Amino acid sequence: MATYLPKHVKWPHFTLLGLVLAAGLATALKKGEVLDMTYKYDNVTTQRWAGSPAFDLTILQRGPTPSIPWLEMNKFSTAEHFGTHMDAPAHAAKGMWRVDQIPPRNLVGPAVRVDVSAKAAANADYQLSPADLTDWVSANGPIPDGALLFVYTGYGAHWTNRFAYYGYAGEDDYLDADGNSLLHFPGISEAAATWLVDNTQVSGVGIDSASLDYGPSVGFEVHQILLQENIFGLENVANVDLLPTTGATAYALPMKIGDGSGGPVRIIAMLTENADGGSNQLRVDYAALLVVGISIIMKAIL
Repeated sequence: MATYLPKHVKWPHFTLLGLVLAAGLATALKKGEVLDMTYKYDNVTTQRWAGSPAFDLTILQRGPTPSIPWLEMNKFSTAEHFGTHMDAPAHAAKGMWRVDQIPPRNLVGPAVRVDVSAKAAANADYQLSPADLTDWVSANGPIPDGALLFVYTGYGAHWTNRFAYYGYAGEDDYLDADGNSLLHFPGISEAAATWLVDNTQVSGVGIDSASLDYGPSVGFEVHQILLQENIFGLENVANVDLLPTTGATAYALPMKIGDGSGGPVRIIAMLTENADGGSNQLRVDYAALLVVGISIIMKAIL
């Protein structure tokens, strides 16, 4: 039987509905997919902290040789705390683990995403608060032991724009003549870091901005609070927008540098075996998009 639409209802309404619903589905990490949460290291695009040496890749050989048809060999140099990297506890806490001493079991754990992107969009200096964490727990349940907790600020969208990412474009120093920071980007508050230490057993804390501490910090108190408890940090984390709120396992595998205070890290995430394809928050977001889509059609019809 043929179905007819009222004359005033146009197919573009359904096209818009489809786009709205597709946007909701596109954000979900699917079973079997591997989410890469690491930015590429190169001489051009990788952001670096002001005053830090740049990453350098030197080609030693790229082409045929007398012995084999093709050979590629390079050498590279980099600061430890550069690009997507790990802050080992020793980075800001005397006597704590250096990067080669972190137990492998601590490098894998349930992924937790805490979304403060709307607040960070309204305030470049926003800091994750204890209320953000308790709200997350109220909505999703306790933060699992051994979790890798990721703070989603939305600043990954600025990765290719130094000024937008750091709030300052200078590359030589980040302090003014009075010793105040020139940087502006979101981070974690001291109170939230203390809450995590007192109320959870997380193994690591990551963020999609330049530092665990927000841009104006000069004492890096959050580093001190977390790293003193052998909780490692992950900074400049990529694609946190695609990580579900719960239901994934994260792997943070750093270069095992002897006596290193940190180093480049490859971070990936996958849905856990018993996950149903999305987190509670993703299901809520999708439901909200569905309501919006249906309201569009109803308004057009009525």
